[in-house]
Amino acid sequence: MLKLMRENTGSWIIKILLGLIVLVFVFLGMGSIGAKRGNEVAMINDQPITLNEYQRSYQNIIEQMRQRFGDNLNDEILQMLQVKKQALDRLIDERLISGEADRLKVEVSNQELANSLLDIPAFRKNGVFDLATYKVVLSRNRMSPESFEAMQLQALREQKVRDLVFSTLSVSDQEARAWYTHSKTQVGIDYLVFNPVAYKDIAVDAKALTDFYESNKEKYKSEAELTVKYLEFAVKDYQDRVTISDDEIKAYYDENLDQYKVPEKVEARHILIRVPQDADEATVEAARNEAETIHAKAVGGEDFSLLAKTFSQGPTKDDGGYLGTFARDAMVKPFAEAAFSLASGEISKPVRTQFGWHVIKVEAKLPASTTALDKVAAEIRKTLSTAELKNLAYSDAGKAFDGIIDGDDLEQAGLITGKKVLTAGPFTQKGPGDVVADSQGFARAAFAMSLNEIGDVKEIGDNYYIIKPVEKIDPEVLPLEAVRDTVTKDLTAQLQQERAKKDAQAFLDELKDNKEIKAVAKAKGLEAKASSLFVRGATVPEFGPNSEITAVAFELSPENPVHPAVVTGSGGFYVISFREQKLPDAAEIDENLDGVKVSMARSKQGSVYNEWLGELKMAAKIDIKKGFLD
Repeated sequence: MLKLMRENTGSWIIKILLGLIVLVFVFLGMGSIGAKRGNEVAMINDQPITLNEYQRSYQNIIEQMRQRFGDNLNDEILQMLQVKKQALDRLIDERLISGEADRLKVEVSNQELANSLLDIPAFRKNGVFDLATYKVVLSRNRMSPESFEAMQLQALREQKVRDLVFSTLSVSDQEARAWYTHSKTQVGIDYLVFNPVAYKDIAVDAKALTDFYESNKEKYKSEAELTVKYLEFAVKDYQDRVTISDDEIKAYYDENLDQYKVPEKVEARHILIRVPQDADEATVEAARNEAETIHAKAVGGEDFSLLAKTFSQGPTKDDGGYLGTFARDAMVKPFAEAAFSLASGEISKPVRTQFGWHVIKVEAKLPASTTALDKVAAEIRKTLSTAELKNLAYSDAGKAFDGIIDGDDLEQAGLITGKKVLTAGPFTQKGPGDVVADSQGFARAAFAMSLNEIGDVKEIGDNYYIIKPVEKIDPEVLPLEAVRDTVTKDLTAQLQQERAKKDAQAFLDELKDNKEIKAVAKAKGLEAKASSLFVRGATVPEFGPNSEITAVAFELSPENPVHPAVVTGSGGFYVISFREQKLPDAAEIDENLDGVKVSMARSKQGSVYNEWLGELKMAAKIDIKKGFLD
């Protein structure tokens, strides 16, 4: 496989393009192109799925998994995710959808096909579809334009079928109102937290320590260690073979001119009069009048910086409202439109944003420009040099691995490119240290391999490696004396947890009779705290990312204010009580209704589509070759 990649990947840039096009292939699938009878792995309504199709589908998923898991991808993950079944299921789904497209007489015009090709980023040059790039990318992927366009045509037909399925979706106003009310209702709670760390008087005796150690021995093992032999293809070793010409730098600059364009910018100050987002009209109007008064002072000649220090309610107040230099897209739209419409020295009338009313003064305007080639030539030279160095290192690694595929051992493979076999270890998951480019990355790759396995070429840091684990030392239980401090710390933490939970439960038991959390806490010399208002699923600053506390809070009410159980959270053990509830008002719901309906329709698509596809499968004749997925 690596040999094919190397033969069909002429440069580092092409490898980047291939990475992009792989995503396209993964999502388009391979369909029924070239299906032939005789090597079927399944029959769908008497239509065959061939072994070659299955292999391509499987490889697409593997590539997707590599991007997701990187060096951590191994056989265990593949088995857990049932990749073999996924690959076949994907092809079955494609056959069924294609059959429905035929039944519904779904067609795709040549213009629709052409437009879809124009939209694929991997086929663009300088942001525009380029025919030569299109042919090169497909050629490197061992595909002809005809076969790819047939695949794309099939994918577009399938998308049209999906659109037909989704066209039946609807969300009523009543559904949308109910969903918005449910998701935007806020609650606030009173709570008391018993933090285990606060229990400083925990004493640990020798017997308790020994008993705890004996019961938890498996936690106190040494780390696994590994010794490996490897070939290293370091980019620094190829520096004397790379020369980047001025013409190459100029060509790269011309092809990537957009990234050297500097947008128009302004240098400005502002004065902000804040307006709460839920403010009524009277509050908004009062803030606008205040901003108008300040505007009159500014255009009347008063020092804008001093006005900002006196009246502004924004974070730049102490700096005289100074915002520095910024591009149009750095600010919210109303603010940016006003600022960029002003000439240097001009002051805007009050401008409304979600933050309030702004009075803006432009200090200077900087026109759009393009960074000159001589300013970025060194940067471009480094970029091109790095790409070529990596390409040379990867090419040599590929040659060495080709030898391994042909039966060479590591030493013989090294001779092909003049590389000596190196040894590292024994080392833990932290890696062998500075002898490799990325110590932990190297360790992750090595520990994922089987003993005496020679792995594929791995990119680690900026270098490439072929690794062979040769010796592994398994973890062993360490004697108590070697881990006494750690065991003492763990036992202390456990005892602290037990004490804190016990005290929280005792407080809750007393609270159930009284139900006034603040009064009970005060009588015990404790202080119950009040949370901020929050919606379902929110991360609340007082609790951190704890879904249990925020979830149970919505089970409380004035009639049943106390949660009947102690809740475990990031700060310890919580006793919580209802304080208040705030529903979204009718105006807010009406303002967001259309967006809610669109969002709900999208969320429904998955379940509706899966139900529809399930019905197709129930009605279809699906025969999978016996034992194929075993």
